[in-house]
Amino acid sequence: MRPPRSTTVFHVVLAGTLLLSSGHRAYAQSAAEDAFRDAGRWTVQVRTSVNEPFIEDEQGTWFGAGILVDAERGWVLTNAHVAGHSYGNVAISFADGRAVDAHRVYVDPYLDLAVLAFDTRHLPPDARVPTLDCTSKPPVGHPVGAFGHPWGFRYTGTRGITSAFTTRLGPNMLQTDAPINEGNSGGPLISLDSGKVVGVNAAKIKEQAVEGLSFAVPMPYACTILDLLRAGRDPSPPDRLVDFARDENEEQTLVVARSRLPAGSLGLRVGDEVQALVNPARSFATETDLVDALRGRDDEVALRVLRNGRTVDVKGHWPVAARVTERRGLLLSGALVAAAEPLTEGLIAGSPALMVHHVSPGSEAESAGLVDFDLILSVDGDPVESLDALRDKARMAEATDQPLDLMLLRLSSEAHDQLFAHERRLLSVRHTQPVGPWSSAAPRGPAGH
Repeated sequence: MRPPRSTTVFHVVLAGTLLLSSGHRAYAQSAAEDAFRDAGRWTVQVRTSVNEPFIEDEQGTWFGAGILVDAERGWVLTNAHVAGHSYGNVAISFADGRAVDAHRVYVDPYLDLAVLAFDTRHLPPDARVPTLDCTSKPPVGHPVGAFGHPWGFRYTGTRGITSAFTTRLGPNMLQTDAPINEGNSGGPLISLDSGKVVGVNAAKIKEQAVEGLSFAVPMPYACTILDLLRAGRDPSPPDRLVDFARDENEEQTLVVARSRLPAGSLGLRVGDEVQALVNPARSFATETDLVDALRGRDDEVALRVLRNGRTVDVKGHWPVAARVTERRGLLLSGALVAAAEPLTEGLIAGSPALMVHHVSPGSEAESAGLVDFDLILSVDGDPVESLDALRDKARMAEATDQPLDLMLLRLSSEAHDQLFAHERRLLSVRHTQPVGPWSSAAPRGPAGH
């Protein structure tokens, strides 16, 4: 007996669906292979060495990845934590393995992004620049691949999907289950459909029993920085002088929790919910969107906020963050002292201006008991508000062969019933050395040139 016609049609449709599905899988596999093969022509390995690190870095040498984004200028996009926030040596190498010296053009203090530059005479003849997806973010479930050098296995590709967008780690991040390990940082997250770079691999959660939680900086935010640099404009973000509240899901809101903006600059109040930039008009969903809109703006800005149920516009100036590549420090008997973390301002009485960023093993500073994160309250009984004042104190102590009498504020241990402890230390001055641009205060001109 012949089956009903409807049943026959059903089997034909099903078979056709299977054939289409099989063909799609073959196409997807081919696209992934092409994407990874091309990535080997524009992905580099980055090696950074730092001897006197600021607080964000560690002493030593580390490796990561980078993306060639401008062949004419020799620019490589990578993570800030790969390029380093400190003065040191940076080198890049293409697939041929030959190391080329590089320098930091720009390091972002908000996003985990940096731009390096190298002499284009060393550009391999087969090097190419990838297509960056500067206008969109891949939807959840989009196939992506991470490319880089995990644990030193050079030019390695892994694949997965995009899982979410999240602000739980701070700035907006693209979440993926594509494996990202040490050595992948700074490398590309690639759409395996289009071959475009959709993100810069940055981090993973390493907790035990946690799998498939990796993160990349979305490419549109990186493109803003690159576009401003190419235009000769400073891409620095607004200074982090406003703290926003988090919601019950640990995601960021745009409700102002604390403002440390200078008086008369921009009239944001606690409880204001920032909604949009007035001119040019642009609405915000997250703090990262707000920061992105304010890059390159050193003029007056107008923000639309929701205040006590009413929409109002606030106008004023939002100061620009200091450039990481121009920061100053003072090496003092083996301790690197520099500006205190901005987050301490307003939270600690007196807002100490200086902090110990690093103490070299075996140094006079280590012997005196200084540790990282120590805040300097006073020197020889006097408040010290700048590195210049500290250097003057150190020179006098060295000339008279007298130790510096330091009063420090230190995060207390569990054995004490106070959050902070006051520590007095006597530091013999054996060696002082300025770090960074001390000769003159460089004007804030165009970056990247």
